[in-house]
Amino acid sequence: MAKHVLIIGGGPAGCSAAMTLRLRGEDVTILYSGEGALGRAKRVDNYPGLAQMPGGEMLSAFRRQAEEMGAALRPGVARYIQRTRRGFTVLAGEDMIACDAVLLASGVARVNLIPGEEALVGRGVSYCATCDGMLYRDRPVAAVVLGAGFDEDVRFLQGICQVDVLTRPPRALRAEGERVILSTADSDTAYDCVFILRPAVALTTLLPALETADGAVRVDADMRTNIPGVFAAGDITGAPYQAARAVGQGNTAALSIARFLHQGDAINHESTN
Repeated sequence: MAKHVLIIGGGPAGCSAAMTLRLRGEDVTILYSGEGALGRAKRVDNYPGLAQMPGGEMLSAFRRQAEEMGAALRPGVARYIQRTRRGFTVLAGEDMIACDAVLLASGVARVNLIPGEEALVGRGVSYCATCDGMLYRDRPVAAVVLGAGFDEDVRFLQGICQVDVLTRPPRALRAEGERVILSTADSDTAYDCVFILRPAVALTTLLPALETADGAVRVDADMRTNIPGVFAAGDITGAPYQAARAVGQGNTAALSIARFLHQGDAINHESTN
């Protein structure tokens, strides 16, 4: 029986993994945002068989092949991963995606957290206006907008809450009782919730229990992280940042994921023979 794998990242690692997983009969969704480092590369000279190809053209070929093999490509940003009894749920934009395993392949995303932000996630700091906005109906909130594409989120909050909109990161956030104090150069203001809307999410907030070192995800030789069912491949695991390396890691991760998803099936098969 096919299982569902969510791949966060549509670059070479994610596309490579998607192709191998589809060959293994798994259902695959690639959640991607932007073009990444490969898409911005003017030319790639050291990828076997695709010499001197513009990075954007190579990335398009990878994604097209993955889609032709049956992977679903979905634009969006993963904001939070939660373990469930049956696998995982991933908050992507305004939607929750259920899956049996997760592959982190989103490349290098340096996120400058606001001082105090990480400690207040779920305790007055939110990344999803649609998910949490209704909890603060008619109450004072702040929307800290740190990128494009959040107009609808802001309009939603303005329709139900008392909202202050900031387009620059505040100096700091801190808790004071049940409220969050947002500090700028000019003032300290108390809110019931601060919504931080940015196009990338720090690993420590995406999956707090994930082990990292120097901003990279720690993996073993099979691309397994310290969390069962969560794998990582490509630039997110650290240097060197090369497309060929990312593709190889994506393939390794896919094979490891397939073993993980069906290890119970193998045990059951052996016990009946």
